[in-house]
Amino acid sequence: MHTRHTAPVVLITAVAAALALAASPAQAAKPVKPGPVPSHTTTLVGTDPFAAAQPTAAGHLLRDLGHDGGRLYVAYGDYDANTGPQQVHTFDPVSGQFSASLLQVPTEEISVYRKLNGKLYAPMTDPRDPSTSNVGYATNATGAWTNQMKAPAVHIYDVATMNGSDLWMVGSVSRYDAATPGGGAAAYRSTDGGQTWQIVARDTSVVENGYERYYWAAAINGTMYLQAEDVTEGAPLRAFNGTTWSTVPEASVGRPCGTVAANRVEVFKNRIVCAGGTAFGVTTFDGVSAVTAPIGALTDLAVPGDGYIYALTSTGVHRSLDGLKWTALSTAPAGAQSVAVVNGTVYLGMNNSTIVKINKLTV
Repeated sequence: MHTRHTAPVVLITAVAAALALAASPAQAAKPVKPGPVPSHTTTLVGTDPFAAAQPTAAGHLLRDLGHDGGRLYVAYGDYDANTGPQQVHTFDPVSGQFSASLLQVPTEEISVYRKLNGKLYAPMTDPRDPSTSNVGYATNATGAWTNQMKAPAVHIYDVATMNGSDLWMVGSVSRYDAATPGGGAAAYRSTDGGQTWQIVARDTSVVENGYERYYWAAAINGTMYLQAEDVTEGAPLRAFNGTTWSTVPEASVGRPCGTVAANRVEVFKNRIVCAGGTAFGVTTFDGVSAVTAPIGALTDLAVPGDGYIYALTSTGVHRSLDGLKWTALSTAPAGAQSVAVVNGTVYLGMNNSTIVKINKLTV
C-alpha cells in the first residue's frame, strides 16, 4: 500500500562516491586500491516458482536468501506495486527443488529473513491489512510457521533482539491511527516473549512526508542501534542500553548504515556490518567508530555460521573474518541480488527468479 523511497541508482552512486572522498576520519577507509577479483562461471540450479509468478519485474528479484537447516528461504515480492500475499518457502540445494508454501504471509513483499535465537523471522515489509490493524512478522519460533500480528504499523522492515530475551520490530506507523498518535519512523519492543508491545523510539519530520522510517535495527555489546531515514530535518543514530536512550554524534561516525534495506545490515562478532551511509562501500561499526572497506556498493550480506561474513557487492563476492579486512572470492553475474553459503558452496539469488551457484569455488 506504500512505496519504498529511494533516489535513482545513478544519483546514489555518484553521491556515495563523492562522500567517500570527503568522509570524516573515523569513517574514511584507508586509500588502498582493492586487488583483482577472481572470475568464476555460474550454473543455474533452480527457478523460483513463486517469484516467477509475480506480475512485475521487481517481483522477480530474489532479495534475500535466508539459511536454516541446509535450506534457503527466498525473500521476494514488490511492495511498490502492491503485490502479495507472499509465501514462505524454501530451496533445497541437495535435491534442487523448491518447497510448496509453508505459510501465506499478508504482506506485499518479504524483504529479509532474520535468524534470532536459532529461529527465523520474516518481517511484514508492507502489510496488506490497514495501517490501524495489528501486523508483525512470520516466524517458525513455535516450531511451525505462523503469522504473528502484534501491533499497528504501516511497515515492518526489521526484527531484532537486544539481549536474546526481548524482541524489536521497526518500521513506521500512521499518523491517522488513534492508537499511535503522530506518524513516522517507529520502533516497537516486547519484553514478554512477544505478548505485548510498546513504542520505544520514534522519529519524524516537523511536517511529515510519509517516508520517515526505521529500515533496520541491530544490537552489539548490549546496545540497540537504529537510525531513521527520510526525516526532513535529519535524524540521529540512536542507542538504547536497556535503560536509557542516547545519540551517537554524527561528527564522530557519520551515518554508518545509510541503507533502506534490512538485508544490507548484519551483526557479526560484536560489530554492525552494513551498507555505508556517508562512505561508499561496506562499513563496520563497533559502537565507537566506523570503518569503510572500498569493495563496491553493497547488495547483500550473509552470515552462514562458518566463521565468516560474506558480502555481495558491485565488484563481486567477498568474505571477511572480522568485517574489516575482506578477501575477494569471485565476480558475480549481472543481476545478482543476494548471497548465501551452504556446505561450502556459494549461491546467488538473481533478478529473474533464479538461483545460481558459483562453479569451482569452495569456501
